[in-house]
Amino acid sequence: MKSGDTPELLSCDDCDTLAVGTGPVTCCGAAMTPTASVDAVAEPELEDLLGDVFEMSDTELEVCLCVMEGGTMTVNELADRIDRDRSVVARHLNHLAALGVVGKRRRLIEDGGHVYVYRPVEPDVVRRRLTAAFGTWVRGATEQLAALRREKVASIANVDGDPAWTLFRDEG
Repeated sequence: MKSGDTPELLSCDDCDTLAVGTGPVTCCGAAMTPTASVDAVAEPELEDLLGDVFEMSDTELEVCLCVMEGGTMTVNELADRIDRDRSVVARHLNHLAALGVVGKRRRLIEDGGHVYVYRPVEPDVVRRRLTAAFGTWVRGATEQLAALRREKVASIANVDGDPAWTLFRDEG
């Protein structure tokens, strides 16, 4: 994806498959068409997206931005800089490293032992990694919706059992 291209939600007119893309995307031998937006669904705010999809708290975002602005640092250096507990910073850095938005490397200490240092990752690389992770999340969310649909259809077909509307009310 080129910088500046805005992805669109597309659907296949033949099989109802959905895709997100920035150019011609095909399915069933034909170009997929843009889907209409649903007014009942609000556009996500960045903070909500980071929290809901990537489980990134405000503190974690602060840690990430501090590494991006401050360069390579150890947990202790970063904890001192943002005035947070070392264990909290270490936990957040490990999560950010797992997401691929900060780099993590082990550095040997002259007197023996080692320390982990965290470094910024290029913004374009971060965007690509978060986009890939978001795609994984969307696939899982789509599977959850498909399962919901199958459960509803199965419950409707089972007219001898409990009424279908109670299936979802009683789960909570």
